[in-house]
Amino acid sequence: MYAKCLFPIHIYQTNIGTNNILQKELLSKIEDLHNSGKLEIPKAWITDKLSTSFKYDDLNHHLFNNTQTLQTYYEYIPRFFDLEVEFIIKNMWFNYYINGEWQEMHTHVVDNYFKTPSTFSCVHFLKYNPEIHTPLTFIDPIEHLRYSSLEMNIHRYDSKYPLQIKEGDLVMFPSYLQHYVKPSKPTPDYPRITIAFNLQLLRYGNEKAD
Repeated sequence: MYAKCLFPIHIYQTNIGTNNILQKELLSKIEDLHNSGKLEIPKAWITDKLSTSFKYDDLNHHLFNNTQTLQTYYEYIPRFFDLEVEFIIKNMWFNYYINGEWQEMHTHVVDNYFKTPSTFSCVHFLKYNPEIHTPLTFIDPIEHLRYSSLEMNIHRYDSKYPLQIKEGDLVMFPSYLQHYVKPSKPTPDYPRITIAFNLQLLRYGNEKAD
């Protein structure tokens, strides 16, 4: 007799050695945008307390200058794959947490998939201190199905996984994977700043997108 875990979900994690370069280029600009008070939370979001550039395409393009240039800093991403890949960054934005902000459970699968298709999503922890900030937490996408079986009790199943991360870490995960950020204590001296973006694969090995 034996027990076997089937159909695992993979996430990928590394640390960006050039994080200090990105901090020098981006942090002051992000601080200015946050302090401007002009950033509004998207209407579809539940959180009422977050500074984000999510819905500001022009602002994000200007902030990150050129995603192809910024992509050179994310040279680690192709190493996550077992075959050669080509991809484009469909959108990129920052989230700024300083006063107990939080974000509800969500995915990066969009309503209009054909407009902004996303295979994988990434979060870069540009400014992060694990001693004071709350981590990104993933949720099993079939959590409710597992609750209807005895699997929960038999295998001491935990449907939530808080990431063990440090400043400069980059995490890639399937865009359908649910995740959230719990409220934290105020951190006025060291805000939690992340850069999020989605990837559209153009080629995986010999297979190319239509």
